[in-house]
Amino acid sequence: MRALLRPQVVLAVKAALAAGVAWALALLLPGVAAEYPYYAPLGALLAIYPTVAGTVKLGLQTMVGLAIGIVLANVAVWAGDPDSFTVAFVVGMGVLLAGLLPRTAGGGTGIASAGLFVLIIGNNDLSFSVGYFIQMIVGVLVGLGVSTFIAPPLNTNDALNQMGALRRTAAQQLQDIGQALEENWAAGDPRWVEHRQDLFDTMQDTRAAVKYAEESRKGNLRRHSHPRNLTKDYEHVRALETVAFHTLSITNMLEDAVEGTTDEKPIPPALREPLQDAFTTVGKVLKLWTVKENDEETLEAAQKALRALEVGAFESASRNSPFGAAAAIAMSLHRILHAVTPATHHGNP
Repeated sequence: MRALLRPQVVLAVKAALAAGVAWALALLLPGVAAEYPYYAPLGALLAIYPTVAGTVKLGLQTMVGLAIGIVLANVAVWAGDPDSFTVAFVVGMGVLLAGLLPRTAGGGTGIASAGLFVLIIGNNDLSFSVGYFIQMIVGVLVGLGVSTFIAPPLNTNDALNQMGALRRTAAQQLQDIGQALEENWAAGDPRWVEHRQDLFDTMQDTRAAVKYAEESRKGNLRRHSHPRNLTKDYEHVRALETVAFHTLSITNMLEDAVEGTTDEKPIPPALREPLQDAFTTVGKVLKLWTVKENDEETLEAAQKALRALEVGAFESASRNSPFGAAAAIAMSLHRILHAVTPATHHGNP
């Protein structure tokens, strides 16, 4: 709860600070802009985003959206005072343009909202359009400044923690999956679904966390004092996704093979112990993530267990017993080992 609450508290403080500073600056502006100071805090609020890159993007979209909305409103004013027709025109065109220009004008109702403000409140008063636009721009610039210079977040640690969570989840599932063989979980047992969903959700969260960490570094002044090789992080994620994919595949195959299906008999009793050994030892390697000199015994134990599984599958085939699932599981376990032991993977996510 604390980990989730802290970023939101920081964002709330930054939004409050930006709104307060924007209001103070708005009161100092001369001319027509001084009549509409309340739009500056609104501009700051619209621009504030957890990351610097996100704030820049929102700020630019807000400014472009404002300009388009003001133009739409002034076009509608030529038709006369606000009525059902002019309001419908501004809203319809605003939503349409927001959809056609999502990267430059923002999505949703930003353009339409700006147009309605100018059409209904400003009507034929050009000074309102000018003051509204100036104050909103002031707010956006303040929001950008606060986001850039006040505690800009770096989400590297969150990404590393999530990568570690995915690795541990996959490793634990491999080590626990032997329970399905011992207890003969039936196809459709809710535990199969729980295992798959847990691993899939963790995999999705990991990819999102690394992507968010990359975004948090763009334009962030703190990135120079916190160097990070994001290319290597993405290599870790791809390796972990390979692990997760094959772990899911093993789960699916085992669900069908424990009790058998109409097309295939259950896994032979002679192959169950080799399978359990293989799950346990490969899971231990996965917990290590990389194999260092003092971890060679763990790797060798996993390779030995896989060789025993392959021999068992071959002997089962020579007796004309079903062995397809065991052989396929052994292949998936081999690929998991390959994903986590190449020399290119270093560190311990």
